[in-house]
Amino acid sequence: MGGGNDSLNTVIPFQNEIYLGARPNISLREEHGLLDLGQASNILGTTDTLALHPNMTNLHQLWQEGQMAIVNGVGYPNPNLSHFTSFDYLHTAMPNTNAIDGWVGRYFDSQCSGCDATQAIELARTQTRAFASSGGVSPSVTFSDPDSYGWKALETTGRDVPLEQLYRELVGLDHIVDDGIDLKNDALSYVQRSTHNAMISARTVHEANENGAELLVEDWPDTSLGRDLQRIARLIKGGMDTSIYYAHQNGYDTHNNQTSGDNPLSGKHFNLLGNFDQSVGALIQELKLAGVWDRVVIMTISEFGRKVIENGSSGTDHGAAESIFVMGGGVQGGQFYGDFPDLAEDARVKRDSLDFNVDFRTVYRSILQNWMGVPPESMADIFPLQPSNFSPLSFI
Repeated sequence: MGGGNDSLNTVIPFQNEIYLGARPNISLREEHGLLDLGQASNILGTTDTLALHPNMTNLHQLWQEGQMAIVNGVGYPNPNLSHFTSFDYLHTAMPNTNAIDGWVGRYFDSQCSGCDATQAIELARTQTRAFASSGGVSPSVTFSDPDSYGWKALETTGRDVPLEQLYRELVGLDHIVDDGIDLKNDALSYVQRSTHNAMISARTVHEANENGAELLVEDWPDTSLGRDLQRIARLIKGGMDTSIYYAHQNGYDTHNNQTSGDNPLSGKHFNLLGNFDQSVGALIQELKLAGVWDRVVIMTISEFGRKVIENGSSGTDHGAAESIFVMGGGVQGGQFYGDFPDLAEDARVKRDSLDFNVDFRTVYRSILQNWMGVPPESMADIFPLQPSNFSPLSFI
């Protein structure tokens, strides 16, 4: 949810007088058809009555079925309110440092020696830092569309021989006595292994995309997120042996026109959450019909939340802590994890932002350890910089 989702207008404390007073024009209230979530513990030791945004009916049904958990108060110490820096921190899991390798890359370094080249797939033009490895070539690939992932046609390259043939010679795929990798030249070795992975992964991706081509759900949103999740569904159904998929939905930087005037049931945020809900809902229904939903966990993340107060442009500015969703057939859902933050002025950080009480690295660890089976003793390799409270949450 790129741009900084306003989680206060997503998981809504609609009876909280501070929330209502801080947002006189854009707050969502009981008369707006909110979707009840019940009581959540807060950082003050009492409870807040929370509701889900009314344009998220699919996620609300999942909550009622006990297959979606909500983690409140997610963030990190000394939050940075820059989009680029904060996303770097989320991707490296090393906040307030200049780390260059990612938490998923370190997971691969620690746990995936000899893994296939498609252990992670990101639907994007360029790969995020989360997959960067300091141990060599990350077993991950990035593309916008599996249909276009492969070699360019010969007539478009201006060459006399196909690119695949040239790269087979570079990598040494046709060597009789060895794999052709130059172990004496680190730079050449890196290029050869990267190319080797790309060649093998392209073939695997195309086969899975064809095998899973027939969709069981007809009503997929014709949006960027809807199309990306449709592609992921095809690859999962087609038999990809991939552990992690990463998809993006941008547009949440709602400094203005978050709502249309004083109508919170219209505007940018309403439309974004509706697109998110419909796209994720279609993916979940597809995976359920295919009989693979119990093998999947979906986690949402945004680089930060928004401020408690509205601004003068029917919007909100960059904030800190947020609420996130974790969904899946094996998720202990229908309940909250973490405490809902205190909205009072003297409890805010970074100029009217919510303070955190669950470090985002704890959410990552919970999925790696409780879902993907990473042993606790490996966490120091994956998270060399750990928060003070790093016990895994029990949503899985």
